[in-house]
Amino acid sequence: VLTVLGLAAVFCFHNSQGTPNMYSLHSWMGLGTVLLFSCQWAAGFGAFLLPWAPTWLRALYKPIHVFFGSTILMLSVASCVSGINEKLFFSLKNGTTVYKLLPAEAVFANTLGLLILIFGVLVVGALARPSWKHRDSDSPGSRQVRDALGG
Repeated sequence: VLTVLGLAAVFCFHNSQGTPNMYSLHSWMGLGTVLLFSCQWAAGFGAFLLPWAPTWLRALYKPIHVFFGSTILMLSVASCVSGINEKLFFSLKNGTTVYKLLPAEAVFANTLGLLILIFGVLVVGALARPSWKHRDSDSPGSRQVRDALGG
């Protein structure tokens, strides 16, 4: 719901300001990220949350789901960073201080961009750690734990 509201707000703002829609790399990456996320959400809902989804379908889709989840995260990080940069170029272009002199807005935006990038790298790093991965309920390791607990 928030994504739809955000996209509607962006298109309404662009239309009211006379700014063309979908003209920059930031806008293309952002819309691509939203579309991929929507597909990922629908496919994940169908494969993992519906009780009648067969186990073979879940096993087949899980690596694809993980790959596209990481891809969508990195695309969202790239969209955020490019959006911050685009906003800085527009707002500081005709301002009193140019971007290359690093006014307070530029330092804040650059810091925010770096924090977003670090967050993305840490999350992907956490996803790559085998010790943090959830075991499948039918895997041999989880059966051993169930049997040890008397389940």
